[in-house]
Parts: sequence; structure tokens; C-alpha cells
Amino acid sequence: MADIKPFKGLYYNSDKVDLKKVVMPPYDIIKDKDVEGYYKNDTFNIIRIDKGMQEEGDDSPANKYTRAADFMNEWILDNVLDRDDKDSFYAYTQEYKMPDGKKKEMISFFAAVKIEEYDKRVILPHERTHDGPKADRLELMRATYSNTSPILAMYPDKEKKVHKLLAGIIRKSAPFISFKDLNGIKVRLWKLNEESTVKSLISMFKNKQLYIADGHHRYETAMFFRDEMRKKTGTSDTPYDRIMMCLISIEHSDISILPTHRVFKAFRDFDPEGVLMKRYFNVKKMKSAAALKKIIMKKTAVKHIGVIQERKAYLLSLKPVPYRKLVLKAGRIMEYYMLSPSILHTLIFEKILGIPEAEIFSNITYTQDMDEAVKYAMKDGYKTAFLVQSATTEDVKIISQKREVMPQKSTYFLPKLITGILINKMN
Repeated sequence: MADIKPFKGLYYNSDKVDLKKVVMPPYDIIKDKDVEGYYKNDTFNIIRIDKGMQEEGDDSPANKYTRAADFMNEWILDNVLDRDDKDSFYAYTQEYKMPDGKKKEMISFFAAVKIEEYDKRVILPHERTHDGPKADRLELMRATYSNTSPILAMYPDKEKKVHKLLAGIIRKSAPFISFKDLNGIKVRLWKLNEESTVKSLISMFKNKQLYIADGHHRYETAMFFRDEMRKKTGTSDTPYDRIMMCLISIEHSDISILPTHRVFKAFRDFDPEGVLMKRYFNVKKMKSAAALKKIIMKKTAVKHIGVIQERKAYLLSLKPVPYRKLVLKAGRIMEYYMLSPSILHTLIFEKILGIPEAEIFSNITYTQDMDEAVKYAMKDGYKTAFLVQSATTEDVKIISQKREVMPQKSTYFLPKLITGILINKMN
């Protein structure tokens, strides 16, 4: 099963830089308009490597990817970036804020994980990928020979064996990196290189499957890059056969999955209390959007969807028996159809309202912030908001195991890992 190894991490020298000014969120959640701000934070901000700006005159021999490689090599020579002289796993904790402002802390560790094809059932996906992001990550990997941002992957740990090992080390020893980023989020990193610890972790993962949470594009890019390097080197055992992952327990890491709500500026007129809606839902008109939000946020076996339309709020509670009959032979596993976004898209949009997929995706706005979704729906110029329930780590596990993928925008994992805390330099 999962083949994990320690590696010689590359990380910022805190004597040379102010750590909080050189790190950033994952490249794929940074908007283009915000890139310049990270450039201004510090001369050595990781954005110059992981999401560099295009410049006038960029061409094949000189572009943002070749500049990324130049920055990395220069910073290594100047000891701005240091590389460990000993292979290590790295225990990692990261605080994060929920939309309501509450702080939580994730516990995890970094490892170099052997890349496996999905059909080997060792590392499993839960979403589809698109070519654009993979092309970008491949060019960066070709230029830098590095994993500059980690993949987030889950592992089962019901008996808390891995969790107890990590928690014990974190409790008893001081981290070698500890700081708060510019948003006040605390991150800490420990080196795990004692022989007994390394052997224990490797052994614990020999029978484990891994489930990709965030980073499907990066993982599939790493597969392609591995194959490319095998052809160049003429060997099948290279440093490019592994990729850096941040590994989190399904049960005990204290991660969160937020739902992604759907808001529309334009939407077909429909009656939430119509006959067809009542065939599949118990429909309740709520006194307020605030009352609706409280129910949608609760963890419950009942499948709910919230609708806000013309400043009115409705709670839709699924009637599972007629819905199951409707989708029984629709071509996917039942666990897929019971996800909240699936109920919304398959039942309401497709079956009840008959809206083509192209029409839906041309008008849709996504947000993980329920308050923001409600505010959109209450504003002039916006027609309807649909509030969905969050998926669980168990949902991700089951969907992955059954060779299915989730609907688009089904999972939004928190925390979003800090980029720049650790790099895996493969050459």
C-alpha cells in the first residue's frame, strides 16, 4: 500500500527572512489581482517561484518558469533557502479560521510518497481534473525539479496510532519553525528523523490507502513528470517517483470541509412550494434567512437544501424514498446521488426544472461563506441562492473507494496549506 519515505526538505532560513512575509496561500486560490501584493510583501516571497507574474517579452527560453528556477537556485546559493542534510519526516500543525471566526488547528506530517496510478488503488482521487492547471504545474516542475506546494492527502487512523505518535512528539519537543503569518495564523514544523520514529511511520502506512483531499492536478502532473524523467534517465527508480504530501488523519487531524453554495444572478422562475418540489421534498417557508442557516449548518442524517429567492427563505428536506427510486438506474452509485450538490443539480436543476448544464454553469457564482450567499440573494441584481450541506471525510473516502468522483465544487478543505513552509527539491 502507501509507500512513504523521509526526505531532505528545503525551507527558508529564518536568519535571512521574516517568515511571515515570504509564505502565501496555495497558488490556486490566489486571484491574479492579488499576485502583485505578495511580490511587494518581500523580495523573497515564494510567489516568485510558485505563481510568478508574466512579463512583457516572455518567450520559450525566458519566462516566469525559468525565472522561478533562477530565483530558487539563487536563494539556495545565498542560503535564503536551506536544505536539510538528513532525511526527515516533518510534523506540521496549522491554525485556521472557520467562516464564523472560530479558530481550529490541524495536525499532520509531510512525507515523500511514491506516486502510484489510480488503478492500483493505493492513492485515490475524488474529483476530475482539467488540462489548464496541469500544464502550468508541469512547466514549473520541469523548470525547478521541485514540488513547491504540497498535496493534501488523508489516511485512515481509527486506532489513533499515527496521531498518538505525532501528538507525543509535538507535546514534548519544540518546533524548529514556528511563526504567525500575516493573517495571524500560527504554523509550526518539527523534524522527525530518529530511526525508531521513521521506521514506525513507514511501517504504519504499509497497509494504508491515501485519499487525495486537495491537489489532484499536482498529483497527476507528478505522474506525467515521473514518466517523462524515466524516459530521460532510462531508469524506473528516480527521485521523481515521489511527491511531497501533507498527510492528515481522516478521523483525528481536525480538518474541516466547507460546503460550496450556489448563487445566480439570473435563474428561471420556479416555485419552491410547487407540486413537483413537494413530491421530493418537505418544503417549509422559514421566518428568516438566519433561521434557515442554522438548520443547514447542523450535522444531520436528513438531507437539506436551502433556497433564498425574492428575499424569502425555504428549507427543502429530501424525501429519500421517491428520490432513490428516481436515480436508482441513473448510472452512478447511490452515495454520489445522496451528496447535497448532487441532489441540487440532479434532482432540482435537471429532473424538476430541466435546466441544461451549460445554462447552469454560465450563470453560477460559488461561495463557501453562507453569509455571503445570503447577502448576494438579498441584493438587487441577484435572483436565487441555494445553500447546500457539507460533505464529510467519510463521504470522500467512500466515493474514492467506489471509483466515483464528486460533483464539481463538492469539497472545500480547511485549512489551505501554507505554501513556502517546505519544498521538495528532487534533483
